[in-house]
Amino acid sequence: MSIKKRIFTLAIIFLVIFSGDSYSAQKNTDPRARNIFALFTKANPKLSAVTAKKYSELVIEASEKYKQDPYVIAAIIVHESTVNNKAKSKGGDYGLMQIRWKYHKDSVRKIFPNVKHPHDMFDARVNIFYGTKLFGEYLKKANNDLRGGLMGYSAGGTKLTRKVLATLKKLQSKDTNTNTKTRKRKGK
Repeated sequence: MSIKKRIFTLAIIFLVIFSGDSYSAQKNTDPRARNIFALFTKANPKLSAVTAKKYSELVIEASEKYKQDPYVIAAIIVHESTVNNKAKSKGGDYGLMQIRWKYHKDSVRKIFPNVKHPHDMFDARVNIFYGTKLFGEYLKKANNDLRGGLMGYSAGGTKLTRKVLATLKKLQSKDTNTNTKTRKRKGK
């Protein structure tokens, strides 16, 4: 191996070892965003650190705007799309939160007038904000019962509901010092 290749290889190793995740150097970052970042990068190893950070911050921002628990939204993203922004189901669900275009296009367009086509739902900001708002509506219809809200969001999908609740529990266990807005499940 030539000296240039050795130096290049050592430089790459140095960057990998000392760079850490994109949150490690930022002491003031919301700890929930760091936990969501870790969840996203574990769920989708192909996701770049920059993209995972962007998605994490969008989840926090949307959750604050619509007064939802960011961990619930992150868990929905993980189990709906495996944090794949280009995910599309056979039924016409798009993006990170798998928004069903044919049912929600009018509502989406009221909030995001620039959204004209189903593929516009691949915009992470639009998808996360609309999905968070939509989940909040289902949660309200379920009288703030988390399980009921998830069942509404997933059109009765018990499998998704169970997975989201399990992921939520793991996230909350990592975050004992953060005051999240998790709603208590009724009947438990």
